[in-house]
Amino acid sequence: MAGSNTRDRKVRELGRRFLVLLLVASLLMIVALPTAKAQPRVSNSNSVHIVDAYYADLDEDGYEDDIKILVEFSFPNSDPSRVDLNLWITLPSGLTYNFRVSVYRAPSQSVLQIDCIDMASESGWYTVTMLASIMGAGNGKMYITDDFSFDPPTGGGPGLPTVYAYF
Repeated sequence: MAGSNTRDRKVRELGRRFLVLLLVASLLMIVALPTAKAQPRVSNSNSVHIVDAYYADLDEDGYEDDIKILVEFSFPNSDPSRVDLNLWITLPSGLTYNFRVSVYRAPSQSVLQIDCIDMASESGWYTVTMLASIMGAGNGKMYITDDFSFDPPTGGGPGLPTVYAYF
């Protein structure tokens, strides 16, 4: 019996050593793999930025519960193939609406008008946050961030939030 226990301990010890060697070999293989690190370019730039945001009665339902966002595009030296605008509208309560507008072959100098219907339903300060992804304007993709705050009136009308974008 004593020989059997010693043999079992040796087998367990060999098993543990094998697992440790296997783990070390796996880690070395992962570390040895070639990797490429890329940092996306992020900037606060004037090529895409929020010019204004305000409330109005855009859908003519009698309530000033709609939000107009004006985003200026300025690409004098480049012609991006696509600009994706990810936008978040945060209400005073913390409720956040988010949506994406994609513009293909944006005009070199223009203002994109975005109508957000039935979203201004609370009083207090609203914040519009934008993350723009610009593709095809030089090397790879460039990201631009911007935000804008405004204070709409109290009250809102009926209807589901809706977004329209146009130049």
